[in-house]
Formats: sequence, structure tokens, C-alpha cells
Amino acid sequence: MHILIAASYYPTAENPVTGIFIEKQALALHKAGHQVGVLIAPRLSATRERLRRDGIGSLRGVTRETYFEYDADIPVYRMHWGWFPRPLPPVAALLTGSAGAAAYQRYALAHGTPDVLYAHDTFYGGYLASVIRDRIGIPYVTLEHSTSYLEGKIIFPMQPQIIRRVLRRAAVRCAVGKALAKALMRYAPEMSVQTLGNVIDATRFSPQPDSSQTTPGEPFHFTLVAGLKERRKGFDILIAALARLAADGLNVHLTIGGDGPLKAEIAAQAERQQVADRVTFAGRLTPDAVADLMRRSHAVVCASAVETFNVTIAEAMACGVPVLSTRCGGPEDFITPETGILIPPGDPAALAEGMRRMVAEYTRFDRAAARRTIVERYSEAALAARLGSIFEEARHAR
Repeated sequence: MHILIAASYYPTAENPVTGIFIEKQALALHKAGHQVGVLIAPRLSATRERLRRDGIGSLRGVTRETYFEYDADIPVYRMHWGWFPRPLPPVAALLTGSAGAAAYQRYALAHGTPDVLYAHDTFYGGYLASVIRDRIGIPYVTLEHSTSYLEGKIIFPMQPQIIRRVLRRAAVRCAVGKALAKALMRYAPEMSVQTLGNVIDATRFSPQPDSSQTTPGEPFHFTLVAGLKERRKGFDILIAALARLAADGLNVHLTIGGDGPLKAEIAAQAERQQVADRVTFAGRLTPDAVADLMRRSHAVVCASAVETFNVTIAEAMACGVPVLSTRCGGPEDFITPETGILIPPGDPAALAEGMRRMVAEYTRFDRAAARRTIVERYSEAALAARLGSIFEEARHAR
């Protein structure tokens, strides 16, 4: 089947992490034998990038430049457009739909007409897919990732109308988690929304034969993997919980894998709460380094206020590592009592108690069950097979 992915972000040489979960799905579909293409409609104005690169002359209106490249034999068309000043999301959606339709024509001329469009996020892949569907008649499937629906950030005029338009025109609607699916249905209650998830590389993220076990006198190692960019990740809650455990004399250590502008603030909090010697900042890590860090940890933790899925918790489970997470919207879809612990978000006392339980109950968790859950639901092969069925459903819904 010929599938054209429409998205707002996708990895680049300068930023290989942005949209990596979309790239993983594209590669999984390609490996499964589908013809796959990608059309990128930027979610933000390109003005800032162009201003740094090209100077004041880059401040101009909409352009219809489209740049073409290959990503592992998958053709990727990047639509570059600038607008000054930066538009609000509803206006940006309209601009993206106009310029993106022109970029689609260039793609179709070179690679043929796709059977199905696969749109990631309403803003702006979903809106672009709805424009192409109206003009050409190609059915589309949506997959929503955005935390905005769970954080109450759908606040601009016309956003609800655009969301309803995208959902109602879609042949099949999906979200990466159940909480997000429920939030989406508020905009089109008559429409069903399926839960899909994200691709997890179960080959890279796999157990080591001699999985770590606590030994007398060594610290119990918790790991959090997250960019130090968003406060919703709960870094302050985690440091406060760690301080409670230290005050009680528990021998625990926290490693944070990731980097970002919040690092200095988090480090200062650790100093104030006298746990700086119990916190290691590992910095930005490659995927292989993340997998190695997880395998060397006793448990992986998520302290977030909001998540729509949480790839790192799923990756830890694929490694057979016990997990501790807040009930933040995503991880509760796949964590069970035999594979991890769930606690309320935003509560240092609850997180500290969860960490105590993890230390005390560490040996009872079923590592094989944790990995089996992820492999059966979210491995490349499993998700590609599920998507294949969804695309067949969409194609017959023309």
C-alpha cells in the first residue's frame, strides 16, 4: 500500500530527535513492505531560523519552497515557509494547508497518488490531510500526540472548529493513549478514537542476561530520561522526593539522562535539599547510551504531570526494567502491578512512597512480562501490522 505521512516535524541533521517517533513509524511501515513517503508541514514559522541564517531579508510572506531528500529510501518533502509576525495556530493551519497542497502535487508527480494519508497531529498534519482529502479524495488516518488537549491549551479562536473538521473528515481517528483519545472525543463526541501508541525499538531496548540486582551497601539506582526543558516532567517533584528518602537514610541515587535549560535550576534545588551527591546529570545521550543506562539501573521513573504516551517508560519495560510512574495520561495504559508502580502526579510524598516501595519490592516485578507487553503492542512489527489493518479500513471507507 502507498502511504503518505503528513506531519509538522521530522528529524533533521541539526535536530535528530525532533519527530523521531514519526520517523520510527515511517521506517516500520517501510520495512513491512509499504511504499512510504513523508510530507513535512512545519508547525512553526521558519522566520527565526531564516533570520539567523539569511538576515533581515528572510522576513517575508508565505513561500512555497519544497526541499526533497531521502531518509533510508523514504522520500521526504520538507515544505519551508516563513511568515512575519508568527501567526496564531488557526491562521498557521490555513497557511499550511495552502502551501502544503502545492507541495503534495510535487510529491504525487514524482511518486504517484497515495492510497492513504497518515496525519500526525491536528496542527498541522491533520489539517493538511483534510485539505488534500477535500481536493483529491484520498482518505486519511489521524494520530494525535499533543499534550495540549490534556493541559487545557486549546485556547485560540477557531481551534475547536479546526479540530472538529479534521476529526470528522478522517476515515479513522487514533491517539497514542487512552486519556488523549478521551480528550479528543470532546470535540467530536459522535466519532470513535482508537488507541495506537508509538513504536519501541525492542531490538535496541532489550534485557541483558545478568540483569542488575541490588547488593548490600550499593545505592539503589533510579533513572529518569527526559530533556531538561519542560517543567511538566516533574524534576522538582522528583528531587523533593529524593530528599525525603535521603532524610530517612535510604541509600538511593538518581541519574537524569538529558540536557536543557532547566539543568542549573534542578542542580541548585538538589544543592539546597542536600542531595546533590545523590544526583548525576548524564547529559544528552544517544539511543544506545539510553538503553545501556536503563539496563544498568534498578528502576526507571517518570514524575510527569502530563504525558500522552511516554516512550522512555516503554523502552525501560522492553529492557525488562521495573518502572515507577505517575498516572499522567500515558504510562497507565501499559504498566500493570506485576511490571511497575503507579502513583498520583504532583505529590512529592506519594512519589517518595512509590520509590520506597520500589526499593522494598524490587525483586517481585516480572521482567519478562514487562518486555512481553511492549513487544506485543509496540514493537516495529506489531505496530506496522496494526497500522496496516487501520489503513485497509480507511481505504475501504472512501
